[in-house]
Amino acid sequence: MSTEDRNVSTEDDASTPTRDGRELSRHEVRQVRSEQLKRALALTGLSTIWPGIGLLRTRRKWLGVVLALGAAVTAIVLGFVLFSGGVLAGAAKFATKRGLISLLVLVAIGALVWISGILLTAKETSGRRWTSKMRWALRGFTMLMVLIVAVPAVQAVRYVTVTRSAFDKIFTDRYEGRGGPARGPGTGSDPWKSVPRVNMLLLGSDAGTDRYKQRTDSMMVVSIDTKTGDTTLISIPRNLQKVPFPKNNPMHALFPKGYDCPERGGAGAECMMNGVWIEADNNKDKFPADEANPGLDTTREVIGEIVGLHIDYTAVIDMSGFQQLVDAMGGVYITVPGPPPGIPIGGKVVNGYVVPGSITGYIAPGYQKLNGRNALWYARSRVAGTDDDRMRRQRCMVNALVSQTDPFKMVTKFTGIMEAAGQNIRLDVPQDELPAFAELVDRMKSGNSRTVNVTDSVKHYNPDFAKIRSMVKTAINTPHDPKAPKAGATASTSSPTTSSSPTTSSPTTEPSSKSTSVKPVTDTAQHC
Repeated sequence: MSTEDRNVSTEDDASTPTRDGRELSRHEVRQVRSEQLKRALALTGLSTIWPGIGLLRTRRKWLGVVLALGAAVTAIVLGFVLFSGGVLAGAAKFATKRGLISLLVLVAIGALVWISGILLTAKETSGRRWTSKMRWALRGFTMLMVLIVAVPAVQAVRYVTVTRSAFDKIFTDRYEGRGGPARGPGTGSDPWKSVPRVNMLLLGSDAGTDRYKQRTDSMMVVSIDTKTGDTTLISIPRNLQKVPFPKNNPMHALFPKGYDCPERGGAGAECMMNGVWIEADNNKDKFPADEANPGLDTTREVIGEIVGLHIDYTAVIDMSGFQQLVDAMGGVYITVPGPPPGIPIGGKVVNGYVVPGSITGYIAPGYQKLNGRNALWYARSRVAGTDDDRMRRQRCMVNALVSQTDPFKMVTKFTGIMEAAGQNIRLDVPQDELPAFAELVDRMKSGNSRTVNVTDSVKHYNPDFAKIRSMVKTAINTPHDPKAPKAGATASTSSPTTSSSPTTSSPTTEPSSKSTSVKPVTDTAQHC
């Protein structure tokens, strides 16, 4: 007799199973207990698929009803929040301070309740007179089911924790001592109902870890019509001279006629737009004691004067971190302008000439997916052409990134995106206003994208700021055109380009002005 048979016989001596008043044989006993094990495994599995479902076929059925209905109500509420108004806007609701805490509590408690339901189902369906082998089979299966629920829950908690850590670094306070507060969204179904336009300044630099003491490498104003989603992109030339300081800024007393070198004894090329940040930081003692970042604030105020717009929000992006961010997002699709060999990677200019051997490669012309490194050089390379060419590419990059934001893909790369953003982005948008801004991004995808061609129309060394403001006003007052190319539209890869291949024998310069047929205001997609 086998060990299993002896065990069954011993148990049968104490309590022999019967069926229709007839004692079961050992074979029938084994069949009954095998069916009991299958039933236990099935019900435990059902409680894993949906909380409490397996308990409905046990004496704890009312507890199963409570768990199942509670899970259903929670799922319906979460689904409504997530999908009402768009996935991006819905997800942003969980990105607020309260939303992140609520999500953390919900995941933690929900996982514990779900796991408890699995364990209770296994306990309620386990036979008292099972063999040791059968008991361990159910225990092992139950442990596997617990892991199926616990592992995603732990990952979700990790996502929330990473997000909170990144947001603590990303979001900063906007100084409102001068110029007044930002025009922020309200509440209700349309948070932008009372705000017809919002203006954001994007600043890029190579500052690394000390990004609050820096020379800005790229500056762009993004002006958004909150009703139509129409976006106006205005690139500010880094070598723009005589830029105006607002009268209420302490720097105005030093440069009443604009940031002009003769006023400081002829400081050469230092007196350009990209030197404003450092100039203000070097005169920090002239600013209020409670102003943490006079360089950032002054840069924002000067650019507001140049374009004639109130800058509501500012995003500062470390350009080297931009590479990490694009990689974390999985790359970006864009049309690289020609002619061959394409856009140089690297390159150093000394006295107007490209240093031999400093160019390490090229980004070939054509529509393609760029990784972080190539996307960075696409946006910043200026060895082959002018500063105008570079700023056009930067506007195209912003256009592409806005249009290619995919919430579902971002989930799979979430941790990398958050870590890269936390290290390299500073944003003075209040965190609790993220849902409204996510909704605005959705509107931008269906709106027109226009470019104000400042560098094609204004001399850098003696700019006509009234003309710039007039161009900006024309762009933002242009009516919405439903037939115009949408954000992210890509020009034909055979489109002509003004860029030229770099050489080491010809000087590379950035002219302060150039005669061109480019209109003051154009559709961004036309040159992307």
